[in-house]
Amino acid sequence: MSLTHQGSRPPSSILTVCTGNICRSPLAEQLIRAQLQDNGLSSFQVVSAGLHAAAGAPMEPLPAALSREYGGNPDGSVGRQISAEVVEAAGLVLTMTRKQRDELVKKYPGAAQRAFTMAEFARAAAKVPAGEGTAPPAAASWASVTGAVTNTPLAGLVSRTAAVRSTAELRDEDDIPDPINASEAVHRDVAQRIAGHCKDVAGILRKHL
Repeated sequence: MSLTHQGSRPPSSILTVCTGNICRSPLAEQLIRAQLQDNGLSSFQVVSAGLHAAAGAPMEPLPAALSREYGGNPDGSVGRQISAEVVEAAGLVLTMTRKQRDELVKKYPGAAQRAFTMAEFARAAAKVPAGEGTAPPAAASWASVTGAVTNTPLAGLVSRTAAVRSTAELRDEDDIPDPINASEAVHRDVAQRIAGHCKDVAGILRKHL
């Protein structure tokens, strides 16, 4: 799904990112989309990309099967290389690990306030009081810094979450490891963790937006 504007209304868009874009980030994309639809938030656009993508390769069979188990739809999912265009179009960028987040921000500095690990966003956004996420971003210069659409409720929530990201207190175990070529048990553990974060993210968005 592409991140395109619908009429004059800017989209509320979410980008999930991992390394190859054939295991973790497409699974997160599909489960976030399903969770948002279940929560009545069908206006969101959700896409995924890889920092070093297996471009054009199909989603790995085990993550695809697990996506279906958790209510996602992996049909037609193929690896896509991340680009400035897709990063700039996203109001929220979710990575699987801190290393991926840091690599993304180093390559696309404008995404610094919009990029979080999945665990980081879920934990920090839970500290933002209800009703505050819909306000405009606090800094008037945020648009010039990020290059992103800022006149959406999502932008306000993301800005305020960025302001309290230190409260997430991330640990090594909060990073979601790459399950490529691993056992089914590892894939299931990774999928369970991703599904939990997707549920948290959808719940936060429903609460604030």
